[in-house]
Amino acid sequence: MDVVINLLIWVHVVAFIAGGSNSVVGPVIGARMATATAEQRSGYFGVMNTLSQVGKVAMAALLITGPLIMFMKYGGLGSASFWFWIKMALVVVMLAAIIYGGIQFKKSQRGDAEAAKLADIAHKITGLAFLGVLLSAVFAFE
Repeated sequence: MDVVINLLIWVHVVAFIAGGSNSVVGPVIGARMATATAEQRSGYFGVMNTLSQVGKVAMAALLITGPLIMFMKYGGLGSASFWFWIKMALVVVMLAAIIYGGIQFKKSQRGDAEAAKLADIAHKITGLAFLGVLLSAVFAFE
């Protein structure tokens, strides 16, 4: 059983890294959009669309492996610490920001400048929540 749990933790960490890369790359690309040429914008949109797909798979993996690890390794949520619940609250913030940002990003691809600004804000919120998730996980699973 330890091997299965360790593999689940490995998948969880890989998914966290893959999904978290969007939290770093998204704002960097978003900051360049305003001054980009049409050709550059098209390339940026392509990169962001690919990262979005990676992020969706990563989030699905996190949402599946997280509960499995909690129940298989810790026997459920009974021993979950305050920090664990902080982490989960920040995961909810991340999910909301990712969904909202994704909707706004799609609108921005159709030329909506206000949506581009909102998507950029959502990316920044996602990035801050991501850092909070990582920090609270360190304390939750010491």
